[in-house]
Amino acid sequence: MPRFAETDNRRAVSSWSFVSFVVGLGLLIAGCTGGEPRHPTWNNSTGAEQHERLMWKAIQDKDWVNVERRLSPTFVGVNADGRIFDRAGWLELWKSAQVTEFSLGELQVQPEGPDMKVTYILSLPASGKGPAPPSQRVVSVWQQLKTRWLLSATSITPIQNN
Repeated sequence: MPRFAETDNRRAVSSWSFVSFVVGLGLLIAGCTGGEPRHPTWNNSTGAEQHERLMWKAIQDKDWVNVERRLSPTFVGVNADGRIFDRAGWLELWKSAQVTEFSLGELQVQPEGPDMKVTYILSLPASGKGPAPPSQRVVSVWQQLKTRWLLSATSITPIQNN
């Protein structure tokens, strides 16, 4: 009888080793493929925050093809002066700006039905030329159309310093 007990123990140890291996492998695979990409691009970005950052990076890099490609055909933008722009006007507004650097702070993403609302504080370096003051609050709405996300609206509000 001790011989069967020894065989059962080996089977139990072997089973647990196999289960541990499978669980460990699963965690390794999930860690490698899940979550946000280290270097998001338009093709691998996973959320509205990354889309917003990629949009500002495209403006900074003067990558107007990608900026235009990500603006909805019915895009509406409001700058810090309260002026309203359509898609073509928004492109021209940022083409005339000198965005050499930017930072996004206090960023929040909230689902709005099938859309995503992104709010944040945008900081741009002070320059005499440009469509916005150095710090402003931004509200953007992203919509998923087919396989990609498009920016449908952006509103920029100046932050008043007291």
